[in-house]
Amino acid sequence: MIRKDARIGDSLRELINSIKDSDIYHSYEEASAAVSQVPGLQERIDEYRRNNFLIQQNNEGEELLQKLEQFELDTAAFRAEPLVDKYLCAERDFVKLKQDIDNRMLSELEFSIPAGF
Repeated sequence: MIRKDARIGDSLRELINSIKDSDIYHSYEEASAAVSQVPGLQERIDEYRRNNFLIQQNNEGEELLQKLEQFELDTAAFRAEPLVDKYLCAERDFVKLKQDIDNRMLSELEFSIPAGF
């Protein structure tokens, strides 16, 4: 659909370039490049992220809090590794930026999403 409206395509390219020029994206790229230099580290980070995701998707309420607390205790040494922490923080900041952009677009465009989605 973007191809049908050149103004939207141009604006999207400008937004993407602005994101690529941001400190947040540069930090993410730098951390990602550093992680790729350590054999097996990306896989360990991916496993950490996958396990964290599964805990959050498969648990609720008090059980969720307990499992997250145990997960944090079990992975504290891994998270304390400076490169791992730098990468996960940079990734979090980049994802937060994307979420903020998405949320702003939804609120400004008055796009309604039914409850429960």
